[in-house]
Amino acid sequence: MEVRGRPLHFGAQLRGQATTWAEYVAALQGVEELGYGSVWMFDHLLPYSGADDRPCFETLTTLGAMATLTTNIRIGVLVNGVLYRDPAVLAKASAQVDEMSEGRLEFTLGAAWAVREFTAYGMDFPPLSERYARLDEALEIVKLLWSQHRTTFQGRYYHLEAAPCEPKPVQAPYPPITIGGSGARTLRIAARHANRLNFAGPPQKFSERARKLQQFCDEIGRDFNDIELSAHPSLAVGHTQEEAEALARRITSIEGVDLDDERDNWVLGDPAEAVRQLRRYLDVGVSHFVFGVGYPFDLGPLQLMQEEVFPALG
Repeated sequence: MEVRGRPLHFGAQLRGQATTWAEYVAALQGVEELGYGSVWMFDHLLPYSGADDRPCFETLTTLGAMATLTTNIRIGVLVNGVLYRDPAVLAKASAQVDEMSEGRLEFTLGAAWAVREFTAYGMDFPPLSERYARLDEALEIVKLLWSQHRTTFQGRYYHLEAAPCEPKPVQAPYPPITIGGSGARTLRIAARHANRLNFAGPPQKFSERARKLQQFCDEIGRDFNDIELSAHPSLAVGHTQEEAEALARRITSIEGVDLDDERDNWVLGDPAEAVRQLRRYLDVGVSHFVFGVGYPFDLGPLQLMQEEVFPALG
């Protein structure tokens, strides 16, 4: 089955918080063994929800390990936050991971949002308008570093002088770029830079945001169909609705969030209900899915999706 001329893609994000490294590696390799197309980390210095003194894995260290611990599955971060590191540092690290993985990196960037992390570590957290401006400049820098021998760049926030970036990424001209977020400024930036737009939300939100993204693409003369739409719902699927509900409540209890406040961002239910929910995304042009999987990393739902849900989509 294709959506907007693209085959369906299914991946999983393993949230690196409230877990151990051994448990994370087992889940990572389990996702690859199940045959998923991609596996993703998140970008946080503290757990993104709940108590802040629980384990939370550092992103780029984890991504490098993911490159060496897997063989065929594509890997990425959903999504890198522009404030956590200088774009030249991120470009260098990402190019290295692309080489380590033999060309399996999915590159991502977003404006960053987890203010408590910046407060805790004494890092600046500027207003959203500045974060968007930094995101736009950072994407320009990353692409230039990956495609030129040396890069000179004079922006409002970042400056480079004859800067090389070696090794270059394996993928040509560079790894696919996913931009995360759904605000109007994010959509304008995506129209300029993205191969894919990813965010979490119900299908109706995707329909609304897709129309806005198409408007921005039209304004700059870019084909809207060049940009894939990617959804990032949390996942709790069971053989029965009750089983799925129990799993979702177990995950949200550990993560310190209220399931009832977040239902619009979940694929939750028995296989028939999961098919119904996914079809609503397909109907509005989403072809790429990254299912959020929280600790305790029960891979049973991912296997159930492979066996009963995906084949039923046609």
